[in-house]
Amino acid sequence: MARDTFAAELAKLRTLPAVLLTCGVTIAAAGTLGAALAAGRAMSAAEAALGTTGYVQTGLIVLGVLAVASEYAGTQARTSLTAVPARGRLITAKIAAYLVAAILTAVLALAAALAGALFTGAPMGDGAALPRAAAYLVLIGLLALAVATLTRDAIASLATTLVLVLVLPPVLPDAVGDHLPGAAGARLYLPGPGLTSMEGGLVLAGWLAVALTAAAVSFVRRDA
Repeated sequence: MARDTFAAELAKLRTLPAVLLTCGVTIAAAGTLGAALAAGRAMSAAEAALGTTGYVQTGLIVLGVLAVASEYAGTQARTSLTAVPARGRLITAKIAAYLVAAILTAVLALAAALAGALFTGAPMGDGAALPRAAAYLVLIGLLALAVATLTRDAIASLATTLVLVLVLPPVLPDAVGDHLPGAAGARLYLPGPGLTSMEGGLVLAGWLAVALTAAAVSFVRRDA
């Protein structure tokens, strides 16, 4: 039964035009950005690919929002709950389906960015941080999924996540901004001042634990 629910949720994502468009545009944009960064600066292909992560994350955030909020635009949410009354199983299947789509999108986007950079003649460089960048992309989209589960509105959840990840960190004092999910998670793949890679990962994990717990409780207890 759990396998059937997961398959149904994965099929929903695969057949949503907005999801397919988001994934396709994200991958294509990553390739273009990777080439542009490598051509415009003296950097390796791996560095150029990592440099695209801050831009590519917007696509994963949109994917996370669409994985849940698209059902609340009409009556699909009620239909899903009628077919699968076990809400815990349903939200788990939604998360699992998102993870499949997000992992594929993140890996292909970074691969496209790397290929685009290599196409310009840039040297390969050290790609050890690329898997961590892919993990960051998947996790930041998962945060968007949790926010979308709480708000049940695509615009509100997209705006909330983008503000948390992109808008607030640069304008707040470092002691606060460094602990927001985007800035903290970026330490996973991009060294910088403030938190270490491990500390940044733990802060992002804390944000996800709180957001996903709240989302799961909300999904199970609220009316459709």
